[in-house]
Amino acid sequence: MFITSTDRSRLSRSVRGFAGWLLLLCFLSPAAADPGIPDASNAKDGAVLVSALRQGGLVIYFRHADTGPAYQEQGVDLKRCDSQRNLNDKGRDEARQIGAQFKRLDIPVGDVLSSEFCRCKETAELAFGRYKVESLLTGVSRASEAAPRRERAIAGLKVMLAAAPQAAANTVLISHGYNLWDTEGFHLGTQGEAAIFRPDGKGGYALVARLTPDQWEPLPSQ
Repeated sequence: MFITSTDRSRLSRSVRGFAGWLLLLCFLSPAAADPGIPDASNAKDGAVLVSALRQGGLVIYFRHADTGPAYQEQGVDLKRCDSQRNLNDKGRDEARQIGAQFKRLDIPVGDVLSSEFCRCKETAELAFGRYKVESLLTGVSRASEAAPRRERAIAGLKVMLAAAPQAAANTVLISHGYNLWDTEGFHLGTQGEAAIFRPDGKGGYALVARLTPDQWEPLPSQ
């Protein structure tokens, strides 16, 4: 059987079209397997994402907003912000803008949980005006003696990602990039980046989208 160039072109268009519908379905169906991460900058995918966020039922995991270059902190005292890496002016503006976009898009927010680090708490306060500290969202050293605590943090984050949010609202978690790496095997490379999960009601969850701080503003409000 010979396939002409016309046949190949038609087949390619069909495959791309089918793949696009699969990406949209991962927003619409809690039970759907995640075939890939939709492009939130695409108008159609963005509109579907906004619709899903407005309905609630999602868990939005943020890496804290910008602090400048990341580095390994020494001698951290969680009760003293001056012993930690903190938000810079860009990060504070990012956090405020994220909050403004949630209001513009009419995205309902339920619980807002934050790591104990000041950069996470400040991100939460500037974006959402409130938060509760959750110690399991606090970063844990990779030193061997910290392994039991790290395992508890991983197990705790899995529970939070799978937990149903308040009715008609979304849960917001504000933490660190490496916590998600330890738990899910991928890193939020941009400070202020979000990963959005849908709990499946059976103790599991699926990743449905990732957005950097500048990807909220282009999302359609209508």
